[in-house]
Amino acid sequence: MFYKLAFKNVRKSFRDYTVYFLTLMFAVCIFYLFNSLGAQSAMINLSKSQARSIQSLSRLIGYISVFVAVILGFLAVYANNFLMKRRKKELGVYMVLGMKKRSISNIIITETFSIGIVSLAAGLAAGVFASQGLSAVTASLFKANLKPFRFVFSSDALLKTVVYFGIIFLVIMFFNTVSVSRLKIINLLGASRQNEKFRVSRTGFAAAAFIISVACLATAYTFIIQSNFDFTDKRFLGSIILGSIGTLLFFMSLSGFALKIAQSHKKFYLKNLNMFVIRQINSKVNTNFVSMSVICIMLLITIGTLSTGIGVSNALSSNLESSAPYDISLQKDATQGGGDIVGGIQKGKNGIMNFAGDYAQNSRYDTDITYGQLIPGFTQYGDSFLNSTVPAMSVSDYNSTAALLGRQKISLGENEFTLVCNIDSIIPSFEDFCKSGGTVSFAGKKLTAYAGTSESSMKLSLSNSGSSTNAGVLVVPDSLLKGLKPVYVVLNINYGHGVTDEEFTSMLSSAYPDDAEKPYDISYSKEEVRDDAATSTVFSSYVALYIGLVFLIAGAAVLALQQLSEAADNTVRYGLLRKLGADGKMVNRALLAQIAVYFLLPLALAAVHSAVGIYAVNKIITLAGHLNVLTNTLATAGIFVAVYGAYFAATYFGAKNMI
Repeated sequence: MFYKLAFKNVRKSFRDYTVYFLTLMFAVCIFYLFNSLGAQSAMINLSKSQARSIQSLSRLIGYISVFVAVILGFLAVYANNFLMKRRKKELGVYMVLGMKKRSISNIIITETFSIGIVSLAAGLAAGVFASQGLSAVTASLFKANLKPFRFVFSSDALLKTVVYFGIIFLVIMFFNTVSVSRLKIINLLGASRQNEKFRVSRTGFAAAAFIISVACLATAYTFIIQSNFDFTDKRFLGSIILGSIGTLLFFMSLSGFALKIAQSHKKFYLKNLNMFVIRQINSKVNTNFVSMSVICIMLLITIGTLSTGIGVSNALSSNLESSAPYDISLQKDATQGGGDIVGGIQKGKNGIMNFAGDYAQNSRYDTDITYGQLIPGFTQYGDSFLNSTVPAMSVSDYNSTAALLGRQKISLGENEFTLVCNIDSIIPSFEDFCKSGGTVSFAGKKLTAYAGTSESSMKLSLSNSGSSTNAGVLVVPDSLLKGLKPVYVVLNINYGHGVTDEEFTSMLSSAYPDDAEKPYDISYSKEEVRDDAATSTVFSSYVALYIGLVFLIAGAAVLALQQLSEAADNTVRYGLLRKLGADGKMVNRALLAQIAVYFLLPLALAAVHSAVGIYAVNKIITLAGHLNVLTNTLATAGIFVAVYGAYFAATYFGAKNMI
């Protein structure tokens, strides 16, 4: 009989608490989907480096999944507690009828187990089918070709999903058993009549807390911008602490503070059912300000990861054609000697240079000139950038490098200099400095800016790199560098006709199996740059989507469950509104307004937090690229409309059915 009753309750729960089941299924689906990445690589034609990247990503996703499982575990327990609260009167009736607590506990355990099995099975089915399409996304990000389609199933992802969610539901069963053991009939039967206690009642306290919260948030915003996301900077830690305190105080003070403001506007307060709606919102915010603060921070993480996770890697790799224009670059730190890579290779008599088409070598030298001396007004990257020194190179090295790219050569006088840089945000400042007749002192001479200096002459990549990293190099006459030892040397090579990247890099590996014998420290080919850029995009995209979606689902689900529980508890109050003359449309509008405000409050503050964070990130990224704020914002908004909007709609219609 008990089991029959349990299964009957489960069927009823599916009708009344769709949000809970959908959340669990969605969580299982996402968990399996991202943990099956390793198996999906079997459907893509990947290079060796890309295959290694997928393996590394799979391991990283596995580590993150432990954290995700904890988050989803808390969500499941939290949601289950709301369901238990909703059923207090029902459980009280069982006890009045003589049912023992052990029997009630068995019913709850059976229900929990049934719910777990159904949600796990449905989520796994959705995850398995969704994972088949993930290969196409991965292939697109890697710019690789798909193999002929074949159905792929990841037993490893299945095992992880079953184990983690099995543990979660065992914990839920334990909490339910403990909850049942503490039940008292008087509390259960009177649960629907118990009013929530206000934690904030005095207007003066609420106003003071609100002012302090604004001050904390303003200071946190200033610190995060000034710290440039430097984790070692005390201002960064200060921004996290002050931001959290400010968020908590904001929601703590909001109920009493906002209620008084609303009451002062009589026309608005007394219009339709606004009085009822405002007091309902006030009551929930007053008692749930801690959970709303946590949800706000979770939404902040979601917006931050979704809007910048993909965007940052795209920004860093957006200028690949200009930042990696050579087939391969061989680079060497020459501070310990050995400043001639070409000579070192030719000395080995291995014939490698016979396979090179055109090549050019350039050397960098130390100077005591700082960026602050050239562009003192450029404060975008802080004092550390302005205080760092500008390296120098010879005009002949500049011309040979420019010729390799088919660019025009320049001719400097003995008392002239120019600059070379490939970071778009810095070039205009250098150009202004040169056109205004800027001068520098180098090697005992006063040098004047070359009259032909322009953006086109300055923008030049001196070696292959994953992004634009040349913040500025001083170009001077060769005579001023005679007798000086270079600190950094680069040999840029374009392959000969018909020579592939794999062939050339294999020859280098065969010729120099021992690092100690190599005349260079590292090599960076154009293909490697592209692979690294694709890998970076895949890593940041999947990690951002994984974490962002989990936090979004968790935050939206908690809000939905709170509002559904509120609607279930207030069915009597909504009934009284109808008896007092409020028609159905008016009641539905009141319910819609209440749920909309409750959903939008944490989202609005999270959006403000995120705007400041994105501004700070973009400020850093512009050193090597540009974050496409509009595109990323629209993409993030689309995800929020789909997921957050779906939870909002499900909550409204679910609550409407209850009342």
